[in-house]
Amino acid sequence: MDANADEPGVVPDLGEKSVDELLLAPSAILEGLPDAVVASARDGRIAFVNAVAEQLFGYPRAELLGRPVQTLWPARLRDWYTRNMELYFNTKGPLRFSTEVGGLRRDGSEFVGEMSWGIVETTAGPLLLAIGRDISERRAAEARRRAVSAMGERALAGADAAELADDAVQLIRSTLPIVGAEVRLAGGGALASDGPITELGIRLPIGTGDELIVVPEHDLADEEINLVRAVANTLATALARLRDEERTRYEAVHDPLTGLANRTLLQDRLEHALRRSQRDGAATGVLFVDVDNFKQVNDRYGHATGDAVLVELGSRLQTAVRPGDTVARFGGDEFVAVCEELNEESARAIGGRMLAAIQLPLPAGEVQHQLSASIGIALGRSEPDELVRQADAAVYRAKAAGRGRIELFA
Repeated sequence: MDANADEPGVVPDLGEKSVDELLLAPSAILEGLPDAVVASARDGRIAFVNAVAEQLFGYPRAELLGRPVQTLWPARLRDWYTRNMELYFNTKGPLRFSTEVGGLRRDGSEFVGEMSWGIVETTAGPLLLAIGRDISERRAAEARRRAVSAMGERALAGADAAELADDAVQLIRSTLPIVGAEVRLAGGGALASDGPITELGIRLPIGTGDELIVVPEHDLADEEINLVRAVANTLATALARLRDEERTRYEAVHDPLTGLANRTLLQDRLEHALRRSQRDGAATGVLFVDVDNFKQVNDRYGHATGDAVLVELGSRLQTAVRPGDTVARFGGDEFVAVCEELNEESARAIGGRMLAAIQLPLPAGEVQHQLSASIGIALGRSEPDELVRQADAAVYRAKAAGRGRIELFA
């Protein structure tokens, strides 16, 4: 052994040694690195791989040594990477850089690697040394987080909840080991669904009764669970906004006390019915209901009892008409029903059912109330406002004739 070999600053004489012998001492260091290491010679043949590289690429070391380094590159990238490698070897001076590259495993699967490259000079000639790691999962996780973030921005911007739900299900299904995913609404219907949903699914609440259900292939990692939770939170925001919008739209066209249509919705339904009447020739009926002596209920028993009576009357009137008819609270103790395709006989029949429903004993405020109403009917095929005025005029005739009766405008 050279007497100066162990002295600081003295480089031992390596002599004429093979590449394997040359890398023998540094190999202990390279083996200890947490990253994959691959060294290739100018002719492109692999001179060294460490254990991590064996695991990353799926080859035993003995099978890689001496093989073209292109073996580890996807076919579509080999020409590009080969030209770069030739350029690196022909560049004078030290060369060091980091980049993202595509790698090819023995089983044919690809991955994205974060690699540091450099030309190292040895007594056997220059070697291209690549040190790196697989960042495919990190890249996928980042892409998932960006997708969830973009979905959150869309939710806050007012994107359609059904579209967001569909996007959420597709994101989960395409990026996580999930068999099936579903956004289920409180009523049991699915806003979006893909794949089988079983009782083994993970259920995350996303609103009052709404839930996100995912059925994993196996236990999810913490990062995967966090992604599902983030998606659920985004959907909760979207569905809360949807519920608010639905409530606002509902309140805009419904009476706050009885839940019946208000004048705005009544006008819309009446105009729609009359357009159909003009097209099909059948008459549209307006039945105007005015409860007799309702003021006495408020004066004697209070407005709370009066409100309870009106709510019950509204429910009874809805039951008395046909399923496709519209009952609206016109104001105070007045109700209006819009019924399509009526003649005088069918109009009187519906009016009779409404009158009978009102006259049934009605308990409210610990009192059994006995009520009656006057009903005016008008039939027509145009002019919605005029039709309502005619039905109102018929009501006055019914009241003048003794109340608790039906009059048809003529």
